[in-house]
Amino acid sequence: MDLHHAIRTRSTVHRYLAEPVPTDVIDRALAAAHQAPNHKLTWPWRFTVVGAKTRALFLPVAEALKAKRGPLTDKGRALIAEKLLNPSLIVVSMMRCEVPFQAREDYAATACAIQHIQLSAHADGFGAKWSSGGLTTAPDTYRTLEIDPAIEEIVGFIWIGVPAQRSEVVRPPLEGFVRRLD
Repeated sequence: MDLHHAIRTRSTVHRYLAEPVPTDVIDRALAAAHQAPNHKLTWPWRFTVVGAKTRALFLPVAEALKAKRGPLTDKGRALIAEKLLNPSLIVVSMMRCEVPFQAREDYAATACAIQHIQLSAHADGFGAKWSSGGLTTAPDTYRTLEIDPAIEEIVGFIWIGVPAQRSEVVRPPLEGFVRRLD
């Protein structure tokens, strides 16, 4: 797939078919992520590929978070299970840094790595979603993933799978976002 076509046609996928994602697709996505721009060569990103058994451990955590917003129905539980158990999952974290400017640069580099994951998955015919909801910040998530929150920060869950549906985002004209100066 041509790069420009991939950039124009990639969109967030929210629902996935119950089909596995081949390991080589995940490996290519990780290799693409590792090629992201890396300010000051800090290599801040860390990737955790999370299997089905570990994803199942997130169910009670996700259900508890959802229940805080109101009663959880059987349909709500089923949707949580569908989201957590079906697509493949890469958790992207980054090393913490006490220097504010470097921390900002490290976050930017990690965000670029995430975009590379999504573009790689799209180029291979799969969909992806970058999620940064409550589950990504829950202490139980850090424990389950064996990530020390004093050392690393989870930046997002990257879901990859066979899209059940693709959405098309209608973007406003670029001209409204560009300034040109002589």
